[in-house]
Amino acid sequence: MRRLAALAAFVLIGTGVAPAAATGERLLTVDDLVGLEAFGRAQISPDGRWAVYERRGGYDDMERIALGGASVRTLMDLWVVDLLDSTPAPQRLLPEEGPGLQTVAWAPDGARLLVTRLQDAAFEYGIVDMADRSVRWTGLAPDLPTTGAFAAWASAQTVILAVRPDGSLPLGLDYTGASIRRTAEARERTMRGLEPSRTVIEASGGVLATEIQEAVQTLVRVDAASGETRVLAEGRIADFAVSPDGAAVALVLRAEPIPLAEPELLHMEDDRRRRLRLIGVETGETLLRIEDLDIAPHLLRWSPDSGAVLVWARRDGARWEDGGLARATTGGVAWFDRGGVSAGRSPEIVLSGVRADWLGRDAVLYGTADGSDRRDWHLVSRSGPPRALTAALTSAPTRIAAATPDALHVFADGGDWTMTAGGLTRRSPQGVALREATAFDLDLAPRLKNNEAPRRDWAAAMGPDGRLVVISEAGMRSLGGAGHENDRVLAVSAGAALTLRPEGLQETLQLRRAGGVRDLDRVNAGLAEVRLTEPIPVRHPDWTGQETTSWLFLPRPSPRGIRGVIVRVYPGWADNLARVDPFSMTYSRRPEVFVAQGYAVLSASIPGDVAVQERGDAWARAADLAVDAALEAFPGLPEDRMTLMGHSFGGHAALEIAVRSSRFRSYVASSPYSDMLGVWGAFDAVGRIQPENGLFFRFNQGWTEAGQGALGAPPWAEPELYAASSPFLRADRITRPVLLLTADLDFTPMSQAERMFSAILRNGGEARMVTYWGETHLIWSPANIRDYHQQIFDWLEKTLRP
Repeated sequence: MRRLAALAAFVLIGTGVAPAAATGERLLTVDDLVGLEAFGRAQISPDGRWAVYERRGGYDDMERIALGGASVRTLMDLWVVDLLDSTPAPQRLLPEEGPGLQTVAWAPDGARLLVTRLQDAAFEYGIVDMADRSVRWTGLAPDLPTTGAFAAWASAQTVILAVRPDGSLPLGLDYTGASIRRTAEARERTMRGLEPSRTVIEASGGVLATEIQEAVQTLVRVDAASGETRVLAEGRIADFAVSPDGAAVALVLRAEPIPLAEPELLHMEDDRRRRLRLIGVETGETLLRIEDLDIAPHLLRWSPDSGAVLVWARRDGARWEDGGLARATTGGVAWFDRGGVSAGRSPEIVLSGVRADWLGRDAVLYGTADGSDRRDWHLVSRSGPPRALTAALTSAPTRIAAATPDALHVFADGGDWTMTAGGLTRRSPQGVALREATAFDLDLAPRLKNNEAPRRDWAAAMGPDGRLVVISEAGMRSLGGAGHENDRVLAVSAGAALTLRPEGLQETLQLRRAGGVRDLDRVNAGLAEVRLTEPIPVRHPDWTGQETTSWLFLPRPSPRGIRGVIVRVYPGWADNLARVDPFSMTYSRRPEVFVAQGYAVLSASIPGDVAVQERGDAWARAADLAVDAALEAFPGLPEDRMTLMGHSFGGHAALEIAVRSSRFRSYVASSPYSDMLGVWGAFDAVGRIQPENGLFFRFNQGWTEAGQGALGAPPWAEPELYAASSPFLRADRITRPVLLLTADLDFTPMSQAERMFSAILRNGGEARMVTYWGETHLIWSPANIRDYHQQIFDWLEKTLRP
């Protein structure tokens, strides 16, 4: 009965009777995808005067895709809105300087804005004076640490910057491009025959040594008015944070190499120990240097009084989970008593970080207490045992929304709460369901996004009707009245907000204030009529008998009915298309593209946490259960025309199912893992020509042993597990056609697809392999994006035709 309405609509599809479409409504095309414009990040000045936002041109307007996904930065321009104007109209902030501009951070008084410019492979910091809209280009090249900050204001006049002294592009922008250039240059040297062309690496004691040394960066203080600069520190910068009073910097440097697998091998762990320094901003004096503690990523929080820095640290050689929460001052390090509270296992600490903050002179730590699986925020101190502060909530919040010296503000159980040492007090009214309104920013480092609560006494929230509100001790105030549940927040202040209103693939930038809502700008204006499919929940038992939910996307009713069913798999995740934005739509593999071609898409819920020996069978069984439930709910689905598709670990699952099932007419495995022995020892395709930047030993080995591969040991220790998780070794059981999609620079080794293709060829089966050159794990070239989809469309047409 709960599916009755959906079934009624589906009857029309199954019988080929199509209801009338809305006027002007049309379906999505791949050309729409590669032409999408987008808004980027936005910021409102601290004084409330200005709002600045990024706007990106059409994706296929890029002249070159030399920086992979980062190439979209070359399309960015900055627009400014004067919020004192009652009828503001956006203007280009620097009309003579763009495109290639991005906003970084406002000065504390709102008089200046730090920006960057990326043009012709030149990357540079600039400081905009808002009084006359002039810009001072510093000549300093930004560095972009992957886990931390690269710029911060110490005062209205002083900004602290992470800089690449040689002017080169940071690793995060140029990792792929540098690999392509170096490879071409190396091959050219070989063809000339006048000088050797080789790379030499050495291993000793679990440590990698390279001929070329990894680049170092400088931490630079810049006077915004005069342009005067001073180097505060030099080294391999991992992260830094400026104290609230602007007098000191907590700097984390990547120091000596860590032997591989000491004390354990972790996926994505830094290959160097991370050391903490405290440095005076004015003098550059080192106030504290800690050489015997390794600092965990994603936590570097100054106390409100600027007297101490909160970190998670471990002794050299210890596991991260056995480390502790510590406060670092100019006098040394003191440890908090966390009792039996666990911040998580080592892999989680490396990937997600320890969640913690200051509460007065004490701290709060997010974790589990002894004997419990529930996570709470615990008060920890140097003088007593920990105490759970959020135990009365149905579920504890995972992050802190705002912080004052003696209180923290969080969202949970539909409300806004004030957390003090004494416990919780509800700040929002009873009966009003609220959720935190967080700004959408794809580029923000994890610490700054999730573990660096803004220091303010108010918080922003969304109500059930999409209403954006600001909550403080003075009460709750609405910004612009009712909104829409799909609205996204780009920036918010105590008196205004910038939000995005989606309509099809059109997005409208709106200014929301207490007086109402005003449309400011729009992207993809011609795509408002593109019809986006609503997913239908399909509830069913999983392979253990517990209820789970898969998601079904049905195409527009058509006289010829549904062309086929695509069953998409990715262990531990089912796609419900919860957020569709131009940034991710262009290069991701979303169901909408295939639905527009007349295919139903079932995003099947299959388990992610299964023992290695069982997971292939579990995935095949889970896919069957999802399909059975969909067919029961929608009997008109063409059961005889189904394909199973997966990307990355989902591609691995697709191959595991292919060696066990002939239910599907064909398979599509994109960037698949097929032979775990080969994954474990493979070099990163991009890193092998630039080993000083890391050969991803901790990536591929870590992924295989401690990441999604979850094999727990190297191949010689557990060969049976590697065999059990390698569909390549059972390729003779594949009875259906397989499409393999791969790329030469993918961190999933290209050889994984090649091995499976070779096996299918040897066994007389049917397969097609498509290799994209100069591409990585995601496809970035507009031409390749078009071809990638066309290859899949052709494959579906070939293998699913009646």
